[in-house]
Amino acid sequence: MQRRDGRYVIVFNGEIYNYKELRQDLIDLGYGFTTESDTEVLLAAWICWGPESLARLKGMFAFSVYDRLKNTLSFARDAFGIKPLFYYHDSKQLVFASEAPVVHAMLQKRLEPNAQRAYDYLVFGRYDDKEATFFCGIDQLLPGHWMHVDLGERFDIRVERWWWPSIVERQEITFDDAAMQIREMFLSSVRLHMRSDVAIGAALSGGIDSSAIVCAMRHLEPEMDLHTFSYVARGSSINEEPWINLINDHVHAIPHKVDVLVSDLSTDIDDMVRAQGEPFGGTSIYAQYRVYQKVNQCGVTVILDGQGADELFGGYLGYPDVVMKSMLEQGEIVSALKFLRAWTRWSGRDLTYAVQAFGAAILSGHLRATARNLFI
Repeated sequence: MQRRDGRYVIVFNGEIYNYKELRQDLIDLGYGFTTESDTEVLLAAWICWGPESLARLKGMFAFSVYDRLKNTLSFARDAFGIKPLFYYHDSKQLVFASEAPVVHAMLQKRLEPNAQRAYDYLVFGRYDDKEATFFCGIDQLLPGHWMHVDLGERFDIRVERWWWPSIVERQEITFDDAAMQIREMFLSSVRLHMRSDVAIGAALSGGIDSSAIVCAMRHLEPEMDLHTFSYVARGSSINEEPWINLINDHVHAIPHKVDVLVSDLSTDIDDMVRAQGEPFGGTSIYAQYRVYQKVNQCGVTVILDGQGADELFGGYLGYPDVVMKSMLEQGEIVSALKFLRAWTRWSGRDLTYAVQAFGAAILSGHLRATARNLFI
């Protein structure tokens, strides 16, 4: 999309959930709009505020803005890297896309595998944690970063970070007040994510975060047809179908379930690997692949999905080695041991696991990564 005068052009992958509020702010500043899209709002926001606009955005995004007058490109990626952005450059060209294989295809030349990234993946299970990718020459813009490219003779590229997580402890509010603030922020986020002109549903795994999202959707929209999509591992000790059924019954959802056989994986593996574009960490990717396949078959376009928040709300085993490492670095040995003892009293945790976590905490570098992969 380009502005009416043709100076600025944007390529955008993602969604800006608070675009209506930003649109009104920009109208108040004198900007006009010809569409109701978040893309036009995003472009106007960048023109108005530049990189400072990024902190105003609530959404998932990777985008590039071309300034014809200054002959520059500006790239940005959301704080958590939900939307990807890959690029390749040399002295003559800059190629970018949302998938590394697309960059590879546009270059029309063979790129060598990145041996160091392959080693990190095979030995330590690390991937998608650095600028470098599994292809030599193809990098990714890291989450929470933006990049300025001067397309003139010097072809300068400058990468800067625009977002940092805040780890400042707040002592001025009570636990109950903090819980209420979390609830209000959570409901506000779900409300924004439900803005859609097309059919909407939810991925429901039975975990804390996806269950909370589904319940919040029903709380906010009591009358909507709520479709849920779930992977169920029938016959497995980790089957979460009872929890899925519990939530579906509670919110009166329209459930859609996917049950996968081993033979299905062997059939789908090549297509899934191509879709991923890079190596991944485990077979849970396949469960998601099949769930979203089911979503597409049912004609649902927008899905709310809980990812990475179970720990925030007290689920799973957490990261005790990281907590203890932080305490030990500050010389709080007694506090670390007390934490370890209290941690073992939670359901599903035992002393053996705790000792292994403590061992991982006192190690460093590659030894620590190896211990964590072996024991935790």
